Amino acid sequence: MDEKIMQDLRLAFACDLYETIKAARKNHGETVFRHTMADEEGQMVFAGVFPKKDIMEFPDMTDEFAAKLKTFNLLGVVTDGESGLDMFILGGMNKPFTSVTDAVGLTKCLEDESLMSFLQLYFKVKGVMIDFTQMNYDEFLKAVESEVFSNTSFSKMQDAESILDMFKN
Repeated sequence: MDEKIMQDLRLAFACDLYETIKAARKNHGETVFRHTMADEEGQMVFAGVFPKKDIMEFPDMTDEFAAKLKTFNLLGVVTDGESGLDMFILGGMNKPFTSVTDAVGLTKCLEDESLMSFLQLYFKVKGVMIDFTQMNYDEFLKAVESEVFSNTSFSKMQDAESILDMFKN
């Protein structure tokens, strides 16, 4: 996978998640919170922040999964709420996620392989047909631009163009 694509996706995800972290910070002592990314046609995609002690109470916990946990963990979850779920350890820290001071700092605790697998499922739920694992950076930018313009209303087009310009710089 192209490293520049991974960097852009990692930073975009961190910027999005950081807004939820800032909101959670206002609730002093908040250690469990969820960042909903999609809730479409019965499929929900979210990133949840949980302390290890809470995760250890999840049913059917494998030793392999438990061994990867830190004191505070970011889990990516894709579920239809009925038949099961896919869960990924997206990252972990030994202090609460609310202690992160910016999105760049958040990128440092993310696990690339899990994050990319999680984002592939997220894009699938959103109906975005981009296989970013098989593209070079220029192909990725063109595919993102195409998806943005095909899924953006005219009233939001200027905002979308500003975001795309950030990726190009």
